[in-house]
Amino acid sequence: MASTSLSAANTAASQNLRKGSGFVENKPTQCSFSIESILGLEQKKDGIPSVKPHRPWMDACTNLVTDRLSFKRELSWYRGRRPRTAFTRNQIEVLENVFKMNSYPGIDVREELARKLDLDEDRIQIWFQNRRAKLKRSHRESQFLIAKTTFTSSLLE
Repeated sequence: MASTSLSAANTAASQNLRKGSGFVENKPTQCSFSIESILGLEQKKDGIPSVKPHRPWMDACTNLVTDRLSFKRELSWYRGRRPRTAFTRNQIEVLENVFKMNSYPGIDVREELARKLDLDEDRIQIWFQNRRAKLKRSHRESQFLIAKTTFTSSLLE
């Protein structure tokens, strides 16, 4: 008897949950996308498949898509990109001088630089990462040029 009432309670709760959550089965979507339309297999009324290109920007959902895109543009962090930091000549000069002494400054040095240069500490950390990458790249290029000139001169002899 207890299991019967428990089962009935679960059924009633599940029906209430569906009603309350707005879950409606077989609800038509606002968009006209379908597998047939994407594949170009839509059938006309006379049974002949219509070949029309898939152009989602021409769909009835255009307003929804453009609203979503404009919302993403408003929230620049949503796109995963932040505005590029423009360093002044003075900031770059100070950072280069510190880089000559230590290419791996600790958090205390980076925080002090951030205070003095009026920058975020994470921007300074990224600057040092990029500067080390630039040094590594230029070193690799110079090694390549040395090897190339050595090889070329040995061929000419």
